[in-house]
Amino acid sequence: MGTAVQEFEKGGRNKLDGNLMVSQQFAQCLCAFRECSAEVQEVILDMARIVNDPDAIEDEREAAVATIAEALFPCRVNGAPGTDLEDAEHIASQSEAGNRLLKEMDQEEITFAERVTALLKAKGWTQGDLAAEIEVGQSAVSMMLARKCRPQRRTVEKIAKALGVLTADIWPERKA
Repeated sequence: MGTAVQEFEKGGRNKLDGNLMVSQQFAQCLCAFRECSAEVQEVILDMARIVNDPDAIEDEREAAVATIAEALFPCRVNGAPGTDLEDAEHIASQSEAGNRLLKEMDQEEITFAERVTALLKAKGWTQGDLAAEIEVGQSAVSMMLARKCRPQRRTVEKIAKALGVLTADIWPERKA
């Protein structure tokens, strides 16, 4: 602390103020992180790796930062902190239509993972090879294929293009 006081005395008020603000934000983030379940903490750590990965593209970093923000500071729903995926699934499952939608989404993810895995094997590619082709980190591909995250539409399109197939060949079209 002596260094901070010396900086302040030498006219380093702006630097000190900035350090104090960052430290306050860090304290809030750390407390929020510690309140998360072990599973959520692991996701946050995975996303932090992506944010700090020099090979990650900007879209990937932005998605990772958004995931971290939502995990640490959930949006508010009806005045209460936002629901996590399990809560959302529970709420959706309370109606027949919601339950049907959840089953469809689950099946889409299963089908996607199976089809992409089969195509990678047929081409003799690794997850790292695919990641390089679509300019994302290998961990992002791993998370999609392990169904730990749901890929965005444009990511599915990039994967299809990289594998030389139509988007519908890897992502089933939803029945109306």
